[in-house]
Amino acid sequence: GISAADSLAQHACLAPFPSFCRNTRKPVMSQVSPTNDKKRRRSSVSELARAKSADLRAIKRELAKDAPEWAKKFLPYFEMAIPVIAATMAAADIAAPHVIKYGTIAYTFVKEREELAYGILGFILCFFGGVYPALILTVETFYQCGWDRTCNAVMDIYEETVKVKKKFEEADMQAAIQEGNEKDAKEDDGEVPRAKFSKKMALFFEVCDPRKVQDAVGILWGNWLCVLAALNIYFAKVISLGQGIGEVIQRVLNQYIVPVLKVALPEKYHRWIPVLTGYVSKAIGVSVAWFFQAVLSATHSGIRGGIMMSRAGFQYLAKQDGKEYHQEDSIIDEVVGYSAAAIGIFLQIQSGFGLPFPVNIIMFPFTFAEWWIRWTLAGNDMF
Repeated sequence: GISAADSLAQHACLAPFPSFCRNTRKPVMSQVSPTNDKKRRRSSVSELARAKSADLRAIKRELAKDAPEWAKKFLPYFEMAIPVIAATMAAADIAAPHVIKYGTIAYTFVKEREELAYGILGFILCFFGGVYPALILTVETFYQCGWDRTCNAVMDIYEETVKVKKKFEEADMQAAIQEGNEKDAKEDDGEVPRAKFSKKMALFFEVCDPRKVQDAVGILWGNWLCVLAALNIYFAKVISLGQGIGEVIQRVLNQYIVPVLKVALPEKYHRWIPVLTGYVSKAIGVSVAWFFQAVLSATHSGIRGGIMMSRAGFQYLAKQDGKEYHQEDSIIDEVVGYSAAAIGIFLQIQSGFGLPFPVNIIMFPFTFAEWWIRWTLAGNDMF
């Protein structure tokens, strides 16, 4: 094991760095197979989730002691949500450094190779514009509403989070050293004492800059409201078309499906039939309307992205040869661009605006964001 003095010295050397930059494990000389490496990563994720669950249950116990009576009524629901919240926090804790790392790499890439970056952006618009119409418009609107302020706000929140986390780790290390080992003996039974929770809350209020966090959250929320307003205006026709299609489907369901459901279901459930058929008809109507919008977006984004990709590509190749490319002197960029647009539009429509395997797995975060934005826009009309 590591002595208390060694632990303190090691922590002092690594204190300036975030926790995800540290490597406090002793080196292992033997090679680790990929299977064992995957098992170790899964084990670390589960251990982190269990630690988050313990912290959340500590918060629940404190709330059970001191919270008002009306707040205690929500504690059972909070208890049921603890596994989901803990897993989400653990996943965010593990993913955040990788997102920041590759985000920084992408930002540097865009700054150093602007033509190639525009070419990649054009390729995305050309071949995925119909798959992510709402997400693409959201990014463009964020850019118009103040992209630099949004990025600075995200970085401010990240810096405050890292600062608070670092302070928590220092406090935990000092507490472990005072007890004579790395694990607090008071936590052997899984209980987190009230003093520890109160101390962490005091450290949070001591370290965190409330004005900085408030300004950052205000900037993000204000920009999101601007984006949401722009999206509502732009996609209003889609929602209206979806409502119209849903009303037609509702009449068909009332004529052919509702009588069958009334016969198949007991009478005490009949009051739920209009509600459920209404949801189904509106969901189908909005989905059909979004398909039509995806065709229009694929056509617009395909042409725009194809031209952008071809011109950026020719500029990049000319720059590599030490020459300059003038798009007015040739029509080759239009020919290549419109050809790529035709291929991109055809492939998207042929696939039903779906993504093939394994691209669908790689692009899942963007797909989730796209559908979340769509249902956010249609939420008031769906319920």
